[in-house]
Amino acid sequence: MATDRNTDVDRNVVADVEYAELGPTIARKVGEPVDPRRAAPPELADQDLHIERKDLGPDSSTFIAKGAPIPPELASLPRTPARGEPRKK
Repeated sequence: MATDRNTDVDRNVVADVEYAELGPTIARKVGEPVDPRRAAPPELADQDLHIERKDLGPDSSTFIAKGAPIPPELASLPRTPARGEPRKK
């Protein structure tokens, strides 16, 4: 059964190509079995955060609670702590 799946995966590979998949962490030749790969675990917020979202408009941000996963598409955007210094009385 696994052989059929591997044949289907490599069906659309251009002739005379040695590698079906080639990347920084994988090199699979045409016809080799396809190993299941898991995505890296998501980054978790170590504190409450605001992630800057200029795509949503000026002064927009997304709140991420402490311990919540940070979506991969937002991980590279600038972030600031959601809780600033306590107010002085």
